[in-house]
Amino acid sequence: MKIAQIIGTFPPHHGGMGYICFHNTLQLAKKGHEITVFTLDYGINYHELPEQPFQIVRMKTRLMYGDAGMVPQLFNKLDDFQIIHLHYPFFGAAEYVYLAHLIKKKNYFLTYHMDVFGDTLPKRLVIAAYEPLLLKRIIKGAGGICSPGNDYLKSTKAGSFIPWEKITPVGYGGVDVERYRPREKNEQLIKKHGIEHKKVALFVGNLIPFKGLHILLDAIAEIDDKNLVLLVVGGGYSENEYKKQVRDLGIADRIIFAGPQFPDRMLPAYYNICDFLVLPSTHSESFGLVVIEAMASGKPVIVSALPGPSQLVNHGVDGLITKIGSRTDLKEKLLILAGDHSLCEKMGERARQKVVEKYTWETIGDQLEHAYEKVLNSSLVNS
Repeated sequence: MKIAQIIGTFPPHHGGMGYICFHNTLQLAKKGHEITVFTLDYGINYHELPEQPFQIVRMKTRLMYGDAGMVPQLFNKLDDFQIIHLHYPFFGAAEYVYLAHLIKKKNYFLTYHMDVFGDTLPKRLVIAAYEPLLLKRIIKGAGGICSPGNDYLKSTKAGSFIPWEKITPVGYGGVDVERYRPREKNEQLIKKHGIEHKKVALFVGNLIPFKGLHILLDAIAEIDDKNLVLLVVGGGYSENEYKKQVRDLGIADRIIFAGPQFPDRMLPAYYNICDFLVLPSTHSESFGLVVIEAMASGKPVIVSALPGPSQLVNHGVDGLITKIGSRTDLKEKLLILAGDHSLCEKMGERARQKVVEKYTWETIGDQLEHAYEKVLNSSLVNS
């Protein structure tokens, strides 16, 4: 098949959506499909790998805001593709995929990654107008739909108008279980961050408010155990605000900002030097790739009770689930894992076993290939 992947951000940019799209694309290319990824050009120097088995078209636009960008040129670039995979949200591109469907009868498959929330009044007004007017049509025009999970999808703003008969059983996030696996701790990394003989909680993610890092910092500040430190892997967005919060709380000696780390370089080593991962998101967390990466590395996790990340964890078995937005409950969960090394090890072993059995990219690639074929066969029947 000749397949177009439409995604707002794509590696080397950090972000779960782009990371998922990359691995979807890689697995499909390994199966012999011809793939082109259409994404935004952020005006930096990209160093594409010459041996990568797919093409990347980075589209330029003067109308760009965050991870959105108006790219009308996409409409004519889709002519030769048998199937289009739209990764929503991608404002400024999704509309042209839908237009190609209406005018040129192009087939598209849609992954609903997450809801979009405006952080200012103008953004909220635009979103409020966009969703009933266009999002509903874009979703209903798709030949097949997948998401991080049905429970999550029901909880989204799109849940009330999803055509459930189009939901296709495709796994959402996977992990390379050879790259992310239990291994000896990197002693140089431990010395670099000065965390010898410490209990290490790990946070991995973009430093965006909905990830809940501010709640985690408040919880850490209420714990008297000075041997418990937090290693923060990620950057950008609200980083300066978080560093100020750390200073104001008087816990600068217990919080290490390590910056963003690439998945194919040092990130696996960071999982291995921690005792457990914490992802206390307050909303918009549709899955949690970092959760299954940590679990594959043999580490237990603490996640909030959002439908996305909580579906990955068996509470008390391979991790703990904390109340959304509750500093007090998160503090209690931190104390449980920080105070029981044996429990961490047992939970970590069970976590690794679960991921190996359920969350590999190869399995997801097989499911996605079948989903595309189903969309194409359905369109032939209906034509």
